[in-house]
Amino acid sequence: LMPSWIAFLRKADATSDFEGQAHTKPPPIMGGLLLVAVVLVVALLFAIPNIQVLAILAILASYAAVGALDDIAKIRTKRRVRIGAITKQQWMEKADGISARLRLALYFGFSLLVAWAAYRFVPHLQDATIAIPFVKPSVFQLHLPGWAFVVFMSFVVAATANGANFTDGLDSLVTVPLVTCAIFTGVVGYICGNAIWSAYLLVPHLPGVDELLIVAGAMGGALMAYLWYNAPPAEIYMGDSGSIGFGGAIGMMFVFTKAEMFLLVVGFVFLAEALSVALQIGWFKATGGKRLFRMAPLHHHFQKLMDGNYRRRSDINSKIIWRFHLVSLFMLLLGLILFFKVR
Repeated sequence: LMPSWIAFLRKADATSDFEGQAHTKPPPIMGGLLLVAVVLVVALLFAIPNIQVLAILAILASYAAVGALDDIAKIRTKRRVRIGAITKQQWMEKADGISARLRLALYFGFSLLVAWAAYRFVPHLQDATIAIPFVKPSVFQLHLPGWAFVVFMSFVVAATANGANFTDGLDSLVTVPLVTCAIFTGVVGYICGNAIWSAYLLVPHLPGVDELLIVAGAMGGALMAYLWYNAPPAEIYMGDSGSIGFGGAIGMMFVFTKAEMFLLVVGFVFLAEALSVALQIGWFKATGGKRLFRMAPLHHHFQKLMDGNYRRRSDINSKIIWRFHLVSLFMLLLGLILFFKVR
């Protein structure tokens, strides 16, 4: 389906930029909409539609809708420049999508609603506990009040979506971290859903979460197909509809597998990108205009550091992308080892 979708978006001039990286014409955005639609269809066809599956799909669809609104706003702003309603400089100086405040409000609104429903109807979430890395659940787990646990779940979902959105800045950069997180939650969900395997490996037995393997497989398959066309030089961009949608769904999958803390390991790339933005803003305000990084998010910092070492910007980008991918694969292996063996 992707070639036809790319052709449709090109015909609709669904781009948000005026020039791409190593492209004569920038690729269209909103490639993520097709991926989200495919995952929804596959998951509904092949997974048992229990509350966990439905909650993840609800987050995927609602967050993708927020991202699509942002993408459409970007496309509209670019067209306003083209007809002369605003200048290109004005376009570059302002956030060209919907406001960050509105995005965050929608993130937390949707995630709070889904988290509340999950807390009420998923039995293994009602104890409001958080598993701690390196510690057996039978020895110690962090207990929270019910309301605080719902807020915590909502924060995990929104923060993961935001981290994925920040990571989606170079061709294919966000794809591999999303795939590795999907693999982790799929494997963990399948084993935790099996009473024998979960008892043997000393992980919580969570009935019903084995269906997450189907959702994770659908995500991984769609993202790998997308990577075929997004590998540098990209023919299409995921856009916020994809990065925000998949990021939120991944966060919800970590919640259902009671592996929220392991998101800091397996989703290390998302964490680093989001923290670099937060630290840059905080440092800038605290020091009266000084910068902690040369540019944020983090991949732009490395671009600045490597400037002058290579003839072409595309060589710098490829080096950064591949190294981030290798970090994601390493953190996946580390996360699996910590989750299943160290405890």
